[in-house]
Amino acid sequence: MINSSPLTTLVKVLHGESRLPPPLWFMRQAGRYLPEYRQVRQKFTDFMQFCLQPEIVTQVTLQPIERFDFDAAIIFSDILIIPHALGQTVKFLEGTGPVLASVAWPSFLQKARHHSILPFLDPVFQAIHLTRQALAPEKSLIGFVGSPWTLACYMMQQGKIKGERVGDFDSVFIESLLEVLQNHCVDFLKGQIQAGCDVVQIFDSWASLVPAAQQGKYLWQPLHFIFHNLRKVYPHVPIIYYGRGVSEAYPILAAQLPGISFGLDQTVNPDWAAVHVQPFAPVQGNLDPEALVKGEFKTQVKKILDSLSAKPFVFNLGHGILPTTPLENVYQLIEQIRHTEGTPF
Repeated sequence: MINSSPLTTLVKVLHGESRLPPPLWFMRQAGRYLPEYRQVRQKFTDFMQFCLQPEIVTQVTLQPIERFDFDAAIIFSDILIIPHALGQTVKFLEGTGPVLASVAWPSFLQKARHHSILPFLDPVFQAIHLTRQALAPEKSLIGFVGSPWTLACYMMQQGKIKGERVGDFDSVFIESLLEVLQNHCVDFLKGQIQAGCDVVQIFDSWASLVPAAQQGKYLWQPLHFIFHNLRKVYPHVPIIYYGRGVSEAYPILAAQLPGISFGLDQTVNPDWAAVHVQPFAPVQGNLDPEALVKGEFKTQVKKILDSLSAKPFVFNLGHGILPTTPLENVYQLIEQIRHTEGTPF
């Protein structure tokens, strides 16, 4: 199914409209800071299996909407579901994070080139379908993938991201892996849109590890591939690219990829983005998640709104919400964005 309901506020903004107050959602908004999430999560010892339970995924995807009335839900999953589906088993260890199995790369790549991950990921599509049915029509449902580069980092380093270890792999191998991953990213995003997502986001969390001279082939070629292949089939579904530490490339990318939107990390100055990015593409961001934890966010939020809210803009964090975030701080932030007197709206 494809969502045929009227365009949501988020979709309208990502198509170039300005809205006051701006639409609001958080990266990782369904997660450990929510007590209702923790209550469900503790019933599962294997996180990746948790991500493949359609009814459970639907339940936790909707939790932040039910509590905070965000303008969009993002389907609960993990970017590492693609390598897991390809046969590089992913485990999440307490205090360690993701650990990916060692693989024999030549045979792994050969198999991955011709292997469809879609049957394995059918539970994700079922969850999207169920979530779309339960979600109010005015709310967007966001699907996502990790960028080929960020997925490759986790796969090559088995989850332990250290920039210098990328050099352990030659460029021919990396390019081959990226080519395989970009194809699977396109297939997965198409499947998510077909199941009911009306927006998709590409998370490039480790983009800053790529030296400037190699960004073209490691970051931008795969991004172009995904963007254009999605556009051929779904020309009106908004695509957000979130590249941590590479915002200086956004003005050029906006000219090359008309219609794309950009997520800003918390290091980006909103005034810079207002001049160099926002005239050419909608932007999303970029409150520091640490400020939300500490409750010291009102001045920063006002600056973001003053700089960006007059043009197409989505309020979000500069990275995922942290597990230690107090719920009261989230309520106060939402109140400031939607109701505080003295903001531009």
